Amino acid sequence: MTVQDWGAVGEIISAIAVVVTLGYLASQIRYARLSASDMSRAGRADGVREMLTTQLANPDARRAWNKADPDAQSRMVNLAERLGTTSDEADLVWTSGCAWTYIHWAQFRSMKTPEDEAELRNLILAFYARPPMAVLWDNDPQIKALLEPEFVSWVDDILSNSSGV
Repeated sequence: MTVQDWGAVGEIISAIAVVVTLGYLASQIRYARLSASDMSRAGRADGVREMLTTQLANPDARRAWNKADPDAQSRMVNLAERLGTTSDEADLVWTSGCAWTYIHWAQFRSMKTPEDEAELRNLILAFYARPPMAVLWDNDPQIKALLEPEFVSWVDDILSNSSGV
């Protein structure tokens, strides 16, 4: 082989290396974008959870929020009757339930493996299939309205296909 032949082989190998490198970089960019999206979602979930925790810990914050929400009183009375609690206790349960659903939504949106889905499916079956989460999920329309329809359908499918927990 001549030097020119070796040069041509080198160019072919270089071209293949460039294509492989570009493919690798493209996959890394994709995974970095997915990771950034997951981190953003987790940050939003943390923020919502922090706000809900403030309401859980501060009765004045809960009362002010509910006073500003014209439907809150009737919803809490209805929920209290279903749960066998006072309206204030129902509000605590509702606020806790909102925090749970938002955490689970963030986990749902970040699922990557069958193990991730199995873990979340088990949490849904353990908590949403029995009171108090079952009462919230089945009877309070605002819980589902706060979440994206794909997640709501996924949870409803799990609960409707379960043999009872």
